[in-house]
Amino acid sequence: MIKKLNRLAHPVFLVSLFILFLNDLILKTVFHNSLTGKLSDFAGLLAFPFFWSVLFPKRTKEIHIAVALFFVFWKSLFSEAFVDFFGFYRVVDFSDNIALVSILVSFWLLKQESVIYKVHPVFLKFIFLLSCFSFVATSKPQEPETFEDGFLHLNLKNESDKKIVLLIDFKFSEEEITFYKNQEIKMALTQHRNFISEHGEEYKLVDDPSDSVRIVKEINDEWLLRQKNNIVDPIVLDKGADQYLVLPLHNKDTLIGFPKDFKISVLDSNWKLLKSYNKKTFFDKTENKKLNEFSRRETFNFTFGKKKEPLNIANSYGKWESRGKGDFKKIEINSDYFVDDSNGKVYDCSYKNDSLWVHYSRTKWYLGIIKKAAKDSLVISWDNKPDLIYVKSKKPTVLAH
Repeated sequence: MIKKLNRLAHPVFLVSLFILFLNDLILKTVFHNSLTGKLSDFAGLLAFPFFWSVLFPKRTKEIHIAVALFFVFWKSLFSEAFVDFFGFYRVVDFSDNIALVSILVSFWLLKQESVIYKVHPVFLKFIFLLSCFSFVATSKPQEPETFEDGFLHLNLKNESDKKIVLLIDFKFSEEEITFYKNQEIKMALTQHRNFISEHGEEYKLVDDPSDSVRIVKEINDEWLLRQKNNIVDPIVLDKGADQYLVLPLHNKDTLIGFPKDFKISVLDSNWKLLKSYNKKTFFDKTENKKLNEFSRRETFNFTFGKKKEPLNIANSYGKWESRGKGDFKKIEINSDYFVDDSNGKVYDCSYKNDSLWVHYSRTKWYLGIIKKAAKDSLVISWDNKPDLIYVKSKKPTVLAH
């Protein structure tokens, strides 16, 4: 086994392995540009077939052909279903196929006369393990990119009296993606050419065809990012809770609106549908009525249910009359006293939140739950009996005197 591993000490293999390791662990994270992507392709396509051919020298030709075919498939649109099924992430860029030259270099190096490198067995084992780690680190699925500053936020608030579950569909259709992509590409190319014609001489710039390829690639990458960050997971909001979500719309995307089939479904804790909002009803209910689907730089605030206004006890003061059945059909109240107009008796009273306590005697009292207190109407439930609806009486008050 050690003899087989001797060729892994080849300087070219070691350099490519070092570049692959350094690029995937550090450079891609720091710079994250097209150059780092190309470095991985060139280094990987040399190191990977070289490594396996050292282990299986009788299959050198087959290994190199298989690696070349898989790389072409991987970088084509035909691999889309494969990529989605396994949850991988990769950008389709046909210019990456230039890295196939590394496979030829690997094959050529292996066909040269074998050189016996005097390397300590421990070091060879280290190279073997490092190679395995580098290939796994390179080929493992990337974590989905996430949005950062600059993207729009949706603030959802639950002011209803129950826990709710939200399902949000923010998926663009294929027709919408094609339309917006073409729109963005056309505008970006026009801006680029206008800049070249205006400042090209000053900055010594020329309209290079590769610039158009780069612009198209950047826009395609942005849409891949949007598609990977569609909001689809159920959101649970307890009573009074709120939650911020990042929408796949950047502040610069002033020509991109909400998806045509945008929808928010509101369900109860048993997943029974309570209500749903489409694009029109959503914007009709947003707190800032000036916002629309092309608005940018402002948070969309959306509230479910109606916030209960704090009860103003002072609104219950005065003389009231009710046509309902039960005790206390005609009453008068202030902050300390309660008058039963049916017998003219005056009782001490006190308030706690929305509760009115009438102290009838030392051993008896009445509890009234004030459900509504406004200027001209009052609703009270006495001792959990049916609500009494009161209207303001026109008779003169007693307690005021």
